[in-house]
Amino acid sequence: MNNVKDQYKTSENLDIRINIHQKYSTNKEDWHLWLFDQYSFKPGSRILELGCGNGAFWVKNKHRLPDSCEITLSDYSEGMLADAKSSLQDLPNFHFQQINIENIPYKTDSFDVVIANHMLYHVPDPGKGICEVRRVLKDGGIFYSSTIGTSHLKEFGMLLQEFDDTIHYASAYDHAKVFGLENGEKQLLSHFNNVDLKTFPGDLKITDLRAVIDYLRSTHTEAKEKLIGEKVNAFERFLQQKMVEGGGYIMITKSTGLFVSK
Repeated sequence: MNNVKDQYKTSENLDIRINIHQKYSTNKEDWHLWLFDQYSFKPGSRILELGCGNGAFWVKNKHRLPDSCEITLSDYSEGMLADAKSSLQDLPNFHFQQINIENIPYKTDSFDVVIANHMLYHVPDPGKGICEVRRVLKDGGIFYSSTIGTSHLKEFGMLLQEFDDTIHYASAYDHAKVFGLENGEKQLLSHFNNVDLKTFPGDLKITDLRAVIDYLRSTHTEAKEKLIGEKVNAFERFLQQKMVEGGGYIMITKSTGLFVSK
């Protein structure tokens, strides 16, 4: 997981990706608010989030939490965890710990709810991670795990490859093949009796070329190193033409959803 750790040393790259969805999504419902609506938190629940990132979900929903929940936020990245702790330090009943999902340092039957959003496809052995989640969940507990489908953001890679096919791009397809909307249910049913998929509709309709460039440069690809100087200027001119051809915007497919496992 060293590549993941390098990619998420801080929340800067993640913030760029979150912002492009917030600004250009055709579905104006906030992803984090939608997620909270899918969750079932009872008063007094013990909740563990694995891969909490910068804690944006909890910041947006902090006034909606039921009383007396005990919430442990964890991430593999110390930088991400520090950002989350800084944003949520004024809230009671929050704990922070660096955790690898493949070796969760808690006893069996410790939590009522476990959350792992957009992170299982980063795990070297997702099956081992899911097994650990099931171990620390109490009987009757719920595991929430969001992920992407194989078509998610496919146009980003297509644009980059059309411009210069020598620039490597690790597409969302690669992540989805590890743990995605198409294969996640099968993996989860190895450890849970019931798995339900809830999909989040919408695409991206981007009207700012720099948003496309910033997104690509934020990914763990060669784009950050190669899209500089005259090269990035040429890419901007290429995107401008694509935007004209598209009627003033660039449309990017989204494929996102949440598995609810019991």
